Amino acid sequence: MMFKVSNNNGFTLVGLLVAVSLIVIVLSAANSLFAFTVRTYYLNLNRLEVQENLRIGINRVSREVRQAAEITSINSNEGGRLTFKDVNDNVISYRISKSSDYEKAHQLIRSINGYGHNPVARYVTRIDVEPFDARGDVRIIHLKLTGEKGATGTLDVGTTVMLRN
Repeated sequence: MMFKVSNNNGFTLVGLLVAVSLIVIVLSAANSLFAFTVRTYYLNLNRLEVQENLRIGINRVSREVRQAAEITSINSNEGGRLTFKDVNDNVISYRISKSSDYEKAHQLIRSINGYGHNPVARYVTRIDVEPFDARGDVRIIHLKLTGEKGATGTLDVGTTVMLRN
């Protein structure tokens, strides 16, 4: 009986091309999934940063407005402005302005008697104030801050405040 010896120690060109093609497809899919995950992570991080700033801003404004003696001005132009007097007769103003840093982000600015111009919260693009008077002796206003950073879309945070003074 005679045995035939065959020598199959290598790869065929077709087998090698199939293997390389499969590796390219798997790596492309993994790269796409990784890129999508990174984009989603940064989008959610930016949304979280905007939400945090909006909460800080609405908390600060509502706390001060609650103690206001008189609302002197509500303006909805250029992102909005709210001006009121506190019990010490100081004129406090909140408005929207762009920052002077490289990002040029919108921010909520607070000033007292025309001085200070202190940033309260970043990424706030609009302040809306709507007076609401259910009865003659109750002074209620609705506050809403709108914010955005990059491609996050606009986010809103609002509250209703009853003036105590």
